[in-house]
Amino acid sequence: MFPILVLLFTVIPAIEIYLLFSIGALVGGLNTVAIVVITGVIGASLAKSQGLAILGNIQNDLNKGSLPANQLIHGLLVFGGGLLLLTPGFLTDVLGLSMVFPGTRHVLVAFLKGYFEKGIKNGNIKFSSMGQSQAGGFSFSSHTSHTDQAQHPHSFESSNPKEVEPGVFEAEFKEK
Repeated sequence: MFPILVLLFTVIPAIEIYLLFSIGALVGGLNTVAIVVITGVIGASLAKSQGLAILGNIQNDLNKGSLPANQLIHGLLVFGGGLLLLTPGFLTDVLGLSMVFPGTRHVLVAFLKGYFEKGIKNGNIKFSSMGQSQAGGFSFSSHTSHTDQAQHPHSFESSNPKEVEPGVFEAEFKEK
């Protein structure tokens, strides 16, 4: 976790400052500020329109009785892209726009789904149920061991797993 924080709070801002100065030297300071402001305004309006469209798609899926898993991933990407577009800089603008534009977002969704499916099959990503005293969610590890099951006693792995087709997750819940 620490290397990720170092990357987020030191390396990426340093790259952003370098890019702002380099591009500012080429096109001028006011033009650089104008580019950053314009990409922010365009990105914010695109994030708003895409977010509303995704919310409509989620509502349609729920009304049909189907799980809106793909739409939720799209929504998270649009939200993350909108946050990146609020950050001034060229690198974050490129990443944010790639998460907001529908064409590149579909590629990112396909990549993320493949990444999570592979991690779940390998046992590197585990989902756990919510207990009364333990928060639920999922955990990620780069290696698996038998102690992982002891640390996560509420995981969905059971002694008698049911045959499920690839890409389908099965869970049990208790209504309170």
